[in-house]
Amino acid sequence: MKKKAYLLTAFALALMLAGCASKNATYVESGGARSIVSTNKINMADWNAAASSLVNELLSSGAIDSTGLAQPVKMKVGRIVNRTSTAVDTDLLTRQISIALSKTGKVATVSDDAETEELARYEAKRQGKMLALPKLTMTGKIIEDRESNRELREVTYVFFLEVNYLGKAVWQGQKQIAKQQEKSGLGW
Repeated sequence: MKKKAYLLTAFALALMLAGCASKNATYVESGGARSIVSTNKINMADWNAAASSLVNELLSSGAIDSTGLAQPVKMKVGRIVNRTSTAVDTDLLTRQISIALSKTGKVATVSDDAETEELARYEAKRQGKMLALPKLTMTGKIIEDRESNRELREVTYVFFLEVNYLGKAVWQGQKQIAKQQEKSGLGW
């Protein structure tokens, strides 16, 4: 009888462990259709969609061309204020935008790295030149709005960007990304 109970316990434990075993990790396209979607945070698909949409909107507006500045125009990408409930690294947005704008040849973004800036000043001084300041600045804000009812939880992230020249906005854009999740029977 003890042997039978022992075998049943061992069998049940083996089944439980087999059920808890996980498959090997696999690669997926970053921000692609197989990426995990969460209403708890901004994920790579959100950063990619926001950056792509805002860059396309800025370029199609003609705002950079309308300044009449020689291209590539030096642009300082300033602070993106995070007004969401989670800490996020806004570099995931600003770096993607900087790279995309630089590839167009219309904009040359200026680094905010202190050592890079110091080296640029030194080289300009050594050559007897003045270091040209950026002509355009880009700033922004990320805001979230959360809603829920009995069945669903929804979060909308709103990405705002603004490009300024001579102290006034020459372009403003926004991208909204909304995600929904069904509530489980246990609340969330």
